[in-house]
Amino acid sequence: MAANGPVFITGAIETAPFPSAPNVVISYPNREDWWNRYPALHRAGSRKRNIDEFDWFYRDSKRIYQQILLKQLRRIQHRATGRAVFAELSTRAYSVYIFPWDFATSFEGEDPTALGRTETPTIPQTRRERTRGINPPGTISHARGWSWASMDKPGSVDVFYTDYRCDDVDADGVLVHELAHATRVMSGFHHKSKMRGGYPNTEEFYANTIEMIYRSETGLNVTDYKYHHINQASVLRHPRERELLTALRHEQPSLFLALAQVDAPFNPIKPIAQRLLTIDL
Repeated sequence: MAANGPVFITGAIETAPFPSAPNVVISYPNREDWWNRYPALHRAGSRKRNIDEFDWFYRDSKRIYQQILLKQLRRIQHRATGRAVFAELSTRAYSVYIFPWDFATSFEGEDPTALGRTETPTIPQTRRERTRGINPPGTISHARGWSWASMDKPGSVDVFYTDYRCDDVDADGVLVHELAHATRVMSGFHHKSKMRGGYPNTEEFYANTIEMIYRSETGLNVTDYKYHHINQASVLRHPRERELLTALRHEQPSLFLALAQVDAPFNPIKPIAQRLLTIDL
């Protein structure tokens, strides 16, 4: 379904917690925001649609999105990597809200080819706040009338993802990638710094590594951020990569230990964990 214009979520949302990880929430915008996002649906040929037709389109779109996302989350849950990510998210008091991609905030300079996005809640400024340069409560930065919560103390996290943006075989791995970002944000360790090898930053290295462990577990090929083939040895060969994966033990110890237990051909965290255990002994 094509989207028209930068209309985002401003009102109450429809939510459906994932039963196996209740703080992972399948989320959908309300009717008004949805209709504003897709103005072409206001007409059926030469006539305007009535309210019943609007409601049918909305309910059907929401149902399809919820079913597809539930299927992806169940596929993720069946893998040890996915369960490790869900377990890490469950240790936090706040929730991850997964919305359709079309409702992600969109500003100049952002990558239009991105398959998903993870960010802190985005809140529109009121006219008074914008005029006076005031951020809404709980936010620290703003652009073009929208404000964001802090990455250091974000509370909840929003993920924007729809499977149509990627191949079917990659869809659940892309969602794992975004949920890995969410664990970093919710843990307060989402701090981007420069990274070699085509990665935009260190946080993309973390998310891609976890995604690739998941893909390896499912029998798929493993690549770096530029889609070049990698293996466990090629990652561990670089001091910076080893340093980052070792740091995960101190930043997110439960996630580190859970991922170290994943039995997959590609899992550079496992030998690091084994080496650290030997040192501790």
